[in-house]
Amino acid sequence: MKKIVIVLSLLCLFFLGGVCGFAFALRIVKNSLNEEHIVNQRIAEETRRLKLTPEQLDNAKPSYSQFKQDLVTVKRDAFQAIAKVAMTQSLELAKLLTSEQLDEFKTLSDERRVKFEKLMKP
Repeated sequence: MKKIVIVLSLLCLFFLGGVCGFAFALRIVKNSLNEEHIVNQRIAEETRRLKLTPEQLDNAKPSYSQFKQDLVTVKRDAFQAIAKVAMTQSLELAKLLTSEQLDEFKTLSDERRVKFEKLMKP
């Protein structure tokens, strides 16, 4: 009986550790994809490593702003391309489904759309 309790406790501990690790990693990845975060990290590293003066940093601000805008464009274009190929795959799959499966597929598609829209927000 004690062995079962120990094994179950260890499994629960392992599972909770995995969930916590996944949540932590997801937050890090989400932050690393944020344009503002990327630009701020770049400014901080370049200021430190290159020993930029305040005047140089002020003069470089337009290039950092352009960099951020370019990142937004690249991210938007990439997400649009992903949405396009996902839509193509979904349409192909929908042709193979029964009416009951189509109802569930619509629900699944709605859930995916909500997640995708959250990703698209800055």
